[in-house]
Amino acid sequence: MSRRQQSASPAASAPPDAGITLMTATVLPIWTRQLRAIQDTVQGGAVDLLSCFAGIMGLQDLLDSEIKAMPADAAHTLALQQLSQELALQCERALVGLQFGDRATQMLDILHDDTQRFSQELPNMAHADAAEAQAWLDALEARYTTDEQRDSHHGESTGPPHNNVEFF
Repeated sequence: MSRRQQSASPAASAPPDAGITLMTATVLPIWTRQLRAIQDTVQGGAVDLLSCFAGIMGLQDLLDSEIKAMPADAAHTLALQQLSQELALQCERALVGLQFGDRATQMLDILHDDTQRFSQELPNMAHADAAEAQAWLDALEARYTTDEQRDSHHGESTGPPHNNVEFF
């Protein structure tokens, strides 16, 4: 065996990007599964909360029926009607607030798909240039559905959430 053959290690014979490909093939699927787990958790929590609110709204309807069936004690009836109206208002506000579940799920889905795509395309990226990297980012940005995503993509601070509802 020559000196050159003795000093060559198995790693030295591997392509220069083999380590990057190996690490990415190993790590990206974990990130992808974690993103999916977060998405499932957020979505499941939102569904549970919506179910609870549906129950509360059913109770509010029952309260309204009971108020209508009560004898006419004006002061007591008025107080119960005001309580019922406030309950309905708070439920509506909470339901609007629960739009975060849809938003977060959609945002996570975009990242999940992009990490999958990245993992699949990585072996072909050994000679990628700045234009290809920018094209990748442009394609990712085109999938965003919220201002928060676009702002974050460009490194801008996202302010507090908006009070208006954004339907997707």
